[in-house]
Amino acid sequence: MQINATNIFARNWDAMQRTDIRFIVNQGGSRSSKTYSLCQLIIVWCIQNPNKVVSIIRKTFPALRATVMRDFFEIMKDLELYEKANHNMSENIYRFPNGSIVEFFSVDDEQKIRGRKRHIAWCNEANELWMEDYQQLNFRTEEKMIFDYNPSDSSSWLYKLPLEESIIIKSTYRDNPFLPESIKRQIEDLK
Repeated sequence: MQINATNIFARNWDAMQRTDIRFIVNQGGSRSSKTYSLCQLIIVWCIQNPNKVVSIIRKTFPALRATVMRDFFEIMKDLELYEKANHNMSENIYRFPNGSIVEFFSVDDEQKIRGRKRHIAWCNEANELWMEDYQQLNFRTEEKMIFDYNPSDSSSWLYKLPLEESIIIKSTYRDNPFLPESIKRQIEDLK
């Protein structure tokens, strides 16, 4: 399978291979390719790892649906991997042919977090989550936790993750070679 990916994908892929790393923290600005690259990462990882469970989480479901889910299914269709029969739209679960699943849910209700276990958790815009949300997810995640966020909040539980188990991947719009020049100019005009 051939994918067009940024260095953000490559850096996250390398972090996924490391056994000494539990927390992969993506700190970056707008249009740096964080979300898109992490969607690609999850898709490739699921294809290569049978019978795994990946949870993709955001504070509210409307925000999750409008961002990550849109990118995830767009990439699946572009790669000609999407099968409608494998997509349980009422449960927000996609099942890969090898038995791996990706589930999408929000943490706006504490009960959604409890009881679910997974191999990988990706918390999109993780700084929206509360410390208790993170702790409950962490207790039920076997392998890795991935976080992405824009560094607008200087006092977040994200800054308290154990450094010896974490890798921080910083990115800007300059890390996204696929970004149109018109968007780059708009971002640079904000300086």
